[in-house]
Amino acid sequence: MLEFKNVSKTYQGDKPAVEDVTLTFNEGEFIVFIGTSGSGKTTLLNAIGGLDKIDDGQIYVNGEKITGRFSWESDRIRTLNIGYVFQDYNLVDNMTVWENVAVALRMIGVTDAREINEKVRYVLEKVDMYRYRNRYADMLSGGERQRVGIARAIVKDPQVIIADEPTGNLDSRNTLEVMNIIRAISEEKLVILVTHE
Repeated sequence: MLEFKNVSKTYQGDKPAVEDVTLTFNEGEFIVFIGTSGSGKTTLLNAIGGLDKIDDGQIYVNGEKITGRFSWESDRIRTLNIGYVFQDYNLVDNMTVWENVAVALRMIGVTDAREINEKVRYVLEKVDMYRYRNRYADMLSGGERQRVGIARAIVKDPQVIIADEPTGNLDSRNTLEVMNIIRAISEEKLVILVTHE
């Protein structure tokens, strides 16, 4: 599902952020990287997401190596296999809830309107946001925005969900609701959550 083999990363003039890490994660696991700022958790996340290139080692997603390839090849593998949930939601404010989720399908080449409608409706119902489908993103609360972010991450049915501080901007009630949704997703998919809490 997701594998690190002897992964190392050092930033210029610094001690290693990640040194010789070998890990294997499988479908149906809920993995949490916990640590203070500078402990390497974001570096691992960025390596999976392609934001940072590693110095040594290999990373595999669903058996396909994403390191040592052309960036467009690695990006294709990531786009098809990984969904991201961000701390700051990364929604487009002048798009509706529906449009914010549908765009993830269009990015992977889905053009059939019926398929898009079915998938978007399914995930919005799953995160209890279907009733807000025509509301613009900038009209949503933080908890609502994060549920839309989760819907966008799962709509393309990726095998891996990466959640980067998904409750960092939420109050305790919304934190509990979002974590319950993420936990339910982990019953079927590999979920990697990164937090300092």
